[in-house]
Amino acid sequence: MPAHMSSRNVVHTIRRAVLFTLGMFIMAFGIAISIRANLGTGPVISLPTVLSFALPLSVGTLSIIFNLVMMALSLLISLIARKRFPLFQLMQIPAAVLFGFFIDFSMSLTTWVAPGNYLMQWVYVVISVVIIALGVHIEMKPRFTYIPADGVVALLAMVTPVRVSTLKMIFDWSLVIISTVLSLVLLGGLEGVREGTVFAAFGVGFTMKIIANIEQQFRVDRRYD
Repeated sequence: MPAHMSSRNVVHTIRRAVLFTLGMFIMAFGIAISIRANLGTGPVISLPTVLSFALPLSVGTLSIIFNLVMMALSLLISLIARKRFPLFQLMQIPAAVLFGFFIDFSMSLTTWVAPGNYLMQWVYVVISVVIIALGVHIEMKPRFTYIPADGVVALLAMVTPVRVSTLKMIFDWSLVIISTVLSLVLLGGLEGVREGTVFAAFGVGFTMKIIANIEQQFRVDRRYD
């Protein structure tokens, strides 16, 4: 391979990694706002959030543990399905650690989010959903790697005849149910999973479609400028 082609590939990979990392940070910032809103977080972060009320660990730390468990599950699924697990996808491990760090860092950046009433809680929930959707959109754009929780869904879509959207819905609602049960058992009430969780479950995907449509329209407009 010519040297200029090799260097071009390196630059392209770095750009993809930077874009993926930016998307993760934006997601984490949106998650932090949703936690501060105190109406329940999105499905994927609901379990770490609930457990953070019961254990002396931060949401970010528990998110790292949760995603590493999801990574182990992906490897197990690959073995059972006899499907080769791409070594490059081991990048999910540092991604999981960085994502957890971003969540805790974002929590320190959002101490100003202190809704004084139920209406303001919902305002922050809506803002968080928009930010999370933007982060997911940016994170997925470069197709660099996955956060392990998303990687499990992607892998299951490859080894089963079920559509990825259906698997994602089943996965998310399973987490919501588990989080709800744990919250009731460990905390005696609903903490970290509430009506905002349900809104986020539907709202993030809907908002991502809007963002994708806006991006597509922007590209069309630029093409004809």
